[in-house]
Amino acid sequence: MNKYTRWYNQIVKNAQTRITEGYTERHHIQPRSLGGADDKSNLVDLTAREHFVCHWLLTKMTTGEDHYKMLNALRMMRAEKAGQQRYETVITGRVYESIKQEYAQLQSIKVSGKNNPMYGDKFYRSEDGKQRQRDAIVGDNNGAKQEHARQKISQSKLGKKRELFSDEWKAKMSVSKLGKNNNRYGVTVSEDTKQKIREKATGRKQSAETIQKKADAIRGKAKPKKLCPHCNQMIAVNTYPRWHGANCVNINTQ
Repeated sequence: MNKYTRWYNQIVKNAQTRITEGYTERHHIQPRSLGGADDKSNLVDLTAREHFVCHWLLTKMTTGEDHYKMLNALRMMRAEKAGQQRYETVITGRVYESIKQEYAQLQSIKVSGKNNPMYGDKFYRSEDGKQRQRDAIVGDNNGAKQEHARQKISQSKLGKKRELFSDEWKAKMSVSKLGKNNNRYGVTVSEDTKQKIREKATGRKQSAETIQKKADAIRGKAKPKKLCPHCNQMIAVNTYPRWHGANCVNINTQ
């Protein structure tokens, strides 16, 4: 029995014979990945610090595949989720680097050579194999899968209404898109690109169902209006930018 095993057993023994108040974490004395069961005899409540130290000691007590598993378990000890109060003492850069390097080396060995699921698969590397992979991504079959996924999402949202966005949320979103924060800031669209957009939109017709939905959505709602200072008319805000304001000036001065 090495010193790490003695230390580990001592922490477990102390925890089994005490009454702990406050936050604790359930620990498998013999880890489940090493064959440990969920039996009460194999479980002990440890403080967050004890739990972390025990997993650290397990990396010192194991070899081979078991050592790899314990390294991965220790690596995951820094992950948190709701309700947990993980041990917050900072791991030194040297220790962290050592853990990550050793884990990466073992992980590399684990998927190298014959351990790689694609080992010896000549078809996978052939041009024919590569083409089949491309077809699986962009072909009709993939398109059908995507359409099926869209339909499922659509069905899951039927009859459900999203809560209205608050004025505060709208204001924040507006500010977040101003000036250089806008993803189109400084973008210049060439005449060639503009022409392609026009050609793509030309002749496009909305279905009767879409037109009906839009009509139903606005029916009975009064559109806000604003005064055009050049023609002195109250204009609906959705058409104002196209025919009034600066454009109204241009039209009247031609």
